[in-house]
Amino acid sequence: MSRIDWDAMLVGLTDQRTALEVELADVDAVIHAVRQRSAPKGSIASIQRPRANGTKRKPVAKAAPAGKTKRQGLSDDQLVTLKTQYADGTPANQIAARLKITKALLYYYVKTRGFKRKEKQKPGPKTGAAAVPAAAAPTERMGEKLAGKVRCTSCDLWTEYDPCENCGKKLKRNWS
Repeated sequence: MSRIDWDAMLVGLTDQRTALEVELADVDAVIHAVRQRSAPKGSIASIQRPRANGTKRKPVAKAAPAGKTKRQGLSDDQLVTLKTQYADGTPANQIAARLKITKALLYYYVKTRGFKRKEKQKPGPKTGAAAVPAAAAPTERMGEKLAGKVRCTSCDLWTEYDPCENCGKKLKRNWS
């Protein structure tokens, strides 16, 4: 049996550890140097190129501090007005003009709040008008029924009959 030399192994591992620590210190020094070189030296205004007349561009305005921004939403009264007018069928551009908002913002509120337009009443049958039974009954097609739909050579619409059910002209076919 071979005996393990624990002392030699411990010395080797500590040497390895010190070599790694030295290498990490070198890497940290390089990172520090790169950070110093990549940092801007002056303000952006000093870097900007002057214009043709010798002036520099205006600096970008800073964002407003938190809590001091203007409210961009609609009041409750305006939302009620929007909902009722939208439901009544008023055109969106008229509603937007009255509320002094864009149409995009109007449609945003309509979608997020789930506003719907009222269904229009469909006109019922006219009183006094006689029903025409011939118009309601299906008509029989005249001509030969084809195996499937083909494109008419005259009107360029699809048909199942020869002559065409759309224009009534005979199809020009190459097959028998």
